[in-house]
Amino acid sequence: MDIARPDLARNKKLKQRFWIALIGILCVSFTVYVMTLGSPVPSVSADQIWIGKVERGTMENNLRGMGRLVPENVRWITSRAPGRVEERMVLSGAFVQPDTVILRLSNPELVQKLADAKLELECADADMAAARVRLQGELLALKSSVVELREATEMAELDAKIQDELFADKLVSGLNRERAELHARHSRIRLQMEEERLSFQDSSIEHQLASQKTRVDRARAQAELLQQQVDALTVRAGFAGVLQRLELEPGMQVVQDALIAQVADMDKLKAVIEIQEAQARNVESGQDVIVDTRTSGEVEGKVARVDPNVENGIVRVDVVFDGPLPAGCRAEQTVQGTIRLERLENVMYMPRPSAAQPMSASSVFLVDKSGGSAMRVQVFYGKASVSQIEVASGLKPGDQVILSDTSRWESANALNIK
Repeated sequence: MDIARPDLARNKKLKQRFWIALIGILCVSFTVYVMTLGSPVPSVSADQIWIGKVERGTMENNLRGMGRLVPENVRWITSRAPGRVEERMVLSGAFVQPDTVILRLSNPELVQKLADAKLELECADADMAAARVRLQGELLALKSSVVELREATEMAELDAKIQDELFADKLVSGLNRERAELHARHSRIRLQMEEERLSFQDSSIEHQLASQKTRVDRARAQAELLQQQVDALTVRAGFAGVLQRLELEPGMQVVQDALIAQVADMDKLKAVIEIQEAQARNVESGQDVIVDTRTSGEVEGKVARVDPNVENGIVRVDVVFDGPLPAGCRAEQTVQGTIRLERLENVMYMPRPSAAQPMSASSVFLVDKSGGSAMRVQVFYGKASVSQIEVASGLKPGDQVILSDTSRWESANALNIK
């Protein structure tokens, strides 16, 4: 007779479930292994990466650009007369004073014109002198005539007085008396007219000489202009400083108003910083600037002018210095300028990663507290300066992130740090 054993059936079912569970675990493990096979978590050495810390506080929004030192006061020397270069007296780089001779030019035709103009001036002067003598002679003749008329008038008046007395004594007729008075009256009228004529002649001499004087003035102005042009054949600096450019050689022809040389005052230099067009929109006059001279340390200055024009995507910013430059600074010296745009108070910021752009979203590797690994997280940036960038969201103060270039791990979401 068979005996029922229910415990055997139960043990058999347990064994079946165990093997099914084991096979399932193995299958899942195998699947995970296969899925992760070929894409292991990358490893990086700690000394090959740059790690920065997120902080909260005051961040300076700065802008940096390269530039050079240039003189504030520069004067171009132009030729005031055409000529041929006969002699070059100084070379580029020489210190000059206002009366220092730079070039000597020659122009025989101009010299001849000056001689002719001087002769024309002498002729005009002689003609005006002759006209003045003639008019003065006419004036003297009128004066003599007036003197004679005055004498004749006095005699006529005396004769009329005598006739009055004789008529009173009934020694002459009334007709003689009237004739004497008429003669005296006519003499007075003639004298008055001649005196007016004399006065008019005396006052009109300069008006009569006006045309002659105009001719003399025109001849003198022409002679003076030509004299200035001849004097300009000896080219002087006209400005104290350093002769920067002088490219003319003896024998070369120079036209009038051509640029000859450039003189710069080296005692006062300014910095011209080149800023990218996209970054220059926030640059304004009066902003503080730190200029690194590369050889003599840093100097403080202020933005004096922002060029309104853009050349090849570059905006030039003029910076004047608050104090004297260190010894050894020279014109055309390369410098680096850092413009302080603004101060951001109570913001979250960190050192600027290599590929971080302001007002954009990106991802960085967040280092865990142990420092042994890093996970990729999304970050939204705010304003950025030269070396710092504002963190709008995605991180918190105290977080440490990898700042160096991580483009080679673009497909990885985690890193092992050894």
